[in-house]
Amino acid sequence: MKKEQQYMKQTILFLFISSLALLCAVFDSVDNGVAKSISFIGGLLFFLFLLLGYFMFYRFSRLRKQNSDPSQTIQGKPGIVVFFSNPHAKKADIAMILSFIVSLVTLIMGQVNEALHANMLFSLISVLSSAVFIFTIQMHAILNGVNYRYYMTLNKSK
Repeated sequence: MKKEQQYMKQTILFLFISSLALLCAVFDSVDNGVAKSISFIGGLLFFLFLLLGYFMFYRFSRLRKQNSDPSQTIQGKPGIVVFFSNPHAKKADIAMILSFIVSLVTLIMGQVNEALHANMLFSLISVLSSAVFIFTIQMHAILNGVNYRYYMTLNKSK
C-alpha cells in the first residue's frame, strides 16, 4: 500500500514540476540566445515531467486494479466530468475556474494591446496563469476521479 501512495504523490509532484517548467516560456520573447535556450529547455522539461507524471499515475491505477477486490471496486464517472466531489477537488476546481478567467483575460488583453507583449511582467502573469490553469485541470481530473478516491481510502486505513 505504501508503494501506491508514493505513486500518487509522485504523480502530483511531477505534474506540478511540469507546469512550473512552463514559466521558462517567459524568456521566449527575449532576443538573446541564452534566453531562447532556457525557453527550449523549459519546453523539454514540461513534456518530460508530464510523461513521468502520467506514467506514475498509470502505475498507481494498475496497482489499484490489482490490489482491490472486484466486488468492492470503486465505480464512477471519469474525474474530468465530475466537479466538487471532495474538499481537495473543490479547491482545485475553484482554482481551475479562476485561472481560466485570468488566462482568458490576459489573452484578450494581449490581443487588443500588442505593446503588452513587450512587458515582461505582463508576460510573466500570462504564462503563470496558463501554467496554473494547466496544473489545475490535471488536478481536477485526478482529484475528482476513482483513483483519488481509492487513494483516500488508503490514507484512512492507516
